[in-house]
Amino acid sequence: MTYNKEGKYHFRITEGFKSRGNRIISPLSLIVWLGLSLLSNTASATENSLNYRAIYQAIEASFKTQVNNQAHTRQWGKHTVNYQIRIPTSADHLPLCSEPLIIEGSDSKTLPVGTLKRSVSCQSNSADWRINVTIKSELGLYVVVTKTGIGRKQTLAANDLKLEWRTLTKEQDFLTQIAQASGKMTLRRIRSGQVLDSRQLKSPPLVEKGNQVIISAAKDGFIATTKGQAQEEGALGQQIEVKNISSGKVIKAVVVGLNQVETQF
Repeated sequence: MTYNKEGKYHFRITEGFKSRGNRIISPLSLIVWLGLSLLSNTASATENSLNYRAIYQAIEASFKTQVNNQAHTRQWGKHTVNYQIRIPTSADHLPLCSEPLIIEGSDSKTLPVGTLKRSVSCQSNSADWRINVTIKSELGLYVVVTKTGIGRKQTLAANDLKLEWRTLTKEQDFLTQIAQASGKMTLRRIRSGQVLDSRQLKSPPLVEKGNQVIISAAKDGFIATTKGQAQEEGALGQQIEVKNISSGKVIKAVVVGLNQVETQF
């Protein structure tokens, strides 16, 4: 895993004036130059202040923990993260916090990609404040994409898919292993090279509506079976309605195999 921090770039006005040779600088230009110089100095001072460093380090540590947890849980494998942390200059005027800073997410995003908002607060005897910070983040990793266009309700095979390195700049779902998509059915048409996500796919039904099924019920080691008719389609583990052919009753049963469902006494 690679982290890349993007620093702030400050244009130095003096370099701009050097390229002008012996031209006469108007009073208005001089005023503008002085104003921009003051802004540049203020920004540099912010980066060097104790509060800036404390907030930056706390945000950075929290962000890296979030990335590491996501990478482990979702099995990202090799990946890179480019990020920039933006702290308001008002942080300079906040009193130093004697307790560890509290970092909370102030948006609904689950992935560390795009524009992320964080709330930083201090709760101590000597200080009580809160400030909002922004993180701009890009995530690069290998994701599952389609080799060709895929039609709706098509079952994907491994040779329909490939892993391709992509850089994500906004939050979107994705898969990182071909096995996560292979054997699944598409819910809509998918373009060639499109990044696959779980919302586009579903497990293919093991029971089709109208199919004859075997209904089994087990209790205390005793198993009874009978024939039924599926009133709706269902994938593995899904509960569907099935009509008991012998009694004519419609019951709820769970799909456990190809044209096999299970219920309870």
